[in-house]
Amino acid sequence: MTEGRRVAVVGDGTSVAGFRPLGFAVFALSEPSEARGLWQELTGGEFAVVFVTEQVWPHVADLAADAADRAVPAVTVIPGAGSVGGIGQEKLDRAIERALGTTAFTREEDG
Repeated sequence: MTEGRRVAVVGDGTSVAGFRPLGFAVFALSEPSEARGLWQELTGGEFAVVFVTEQVWPHVADLAADAADRAVPAVTVIPGAGSVGGIGQEKLDRAIERALGTTAFTREEDG
């Protein structure tokens, strides 16, 4: 990671609380739409990576698309607490596939 830059995690308090002990900057929101007001801070250069929960993503997807042309921050979606992993899980799976060049790691379905 680029020296001096941190990782931010944005979402509801339950979803992001576990990231604080890892040293991540945690932005616990009362409402997902609050993320739009934080966007300038999140993409202003302090953070190399910004993770947003699935609940937040629809509120910032257009802003994230604008930031996609820049090297930092990398913005990605993660599943939130209680989510089934829809868009966040799909994006993480695609990122792992791109990084590893394989889909060798698959999840077993419950059942």
